[in-house]
Amino acid sequence: MRRTLPAMLACLALAPLASGAQTPRPPQGQPQAQQGAPVLPRVVVGAPGRCELTVSGDPRPCTSGLVYVHHTNGSVLLSVQSGPGVTLGFQAENDRQPRPEDYTMQLSRLHTSINGQTAAKQVSGSCEIHMSTDGRTWHRATCRATDRSGLVTVMNFTGDGRQVTAAQPGQQQRGQQGQGNRPSGSPPATNAPATPPKS
Repeated sequence: MRRTLPAMLACLALAPLASGAQTPRPPQGQPQAQQGAPVLPRVVVGAPGRCELTVSGDPRPCTSGLVYVHHTNGSVLLSVQSGPGVTLGFQAENDRQPRPEDYTMQLSRLHTSINGQTAAKQVSGSCEIHMSTDGRTWHRATCRATDRSGLVTVMNFTGDGRQVTAAQPGQQQRGQQGQGNRPSGSPPATNAPATPPKS
């Protein structure tokens, strides 16, 4: 069976999801969803490596590996650090994974956070991630986002060969850190489509 990236990443996380516990529940007496309430992360993955960033061809700092967040509403955010206190996030609502080692996100927004102040703008473009077939090592990623005024932001990430670390926020016990491997007690991903024949 073929495992999609979010399913593989869930298997990499430390604790298995309990049945029906995939989304955190609000305290008793509070409504399930409120307008403007933050969308919570379901899986967070850190990929070690280096990155390069340009905005309309001008180099910008890119000082970190890559952080992949799969939210409870299905959206995905791929983020990098661009200097102290500055984070850039590429958001996608649609993705596809034609082969276990290739994953593509169709971008909808570009988020910028500077010292905790955030802004987002609509963009078009894509991010392509190339990884090992088991999803544990990310080799490279390229994101290209174009905003409505024609400004083009490009991020190139190169993995350093180490495995990713993964976590399921709200599902970990205190003090545990992501280990980048599947615990023996985790169930395998289910309901994934079969692997297409290799040519």
